[in-house]
Amino acid sequence: MDTGKEAIKTMIEFSDTWEEADKVIIEFTPCRATAEKLSYLYGMFDVSIIARIDGVTDPTESDYRAVLSAIVNQKWR
Repeated sequence: MDTGKEAIKTMIEFSDTWEEADKVIIEFTPCRATAEKLSYLYGMFDVSIIARIDGVTDPTESDYRAVLSAIVNQKWR
């Protein structure tokens, strides 16, 4: 992984909220669509979705928020 990717990864990990981490992704990557941002996270971090909540109107957005929240909250463990 190159230095730019490591810096982005660190900024995401040390964000206080998933919204802050989302801003990092928008500012420092070409990803704009939620599906692109989710794919970026899957490539950058060792994460996956195990199960979904039934009835979610936008599963991609829900998955994206869940993954990003898990990454941000991992620093407190």
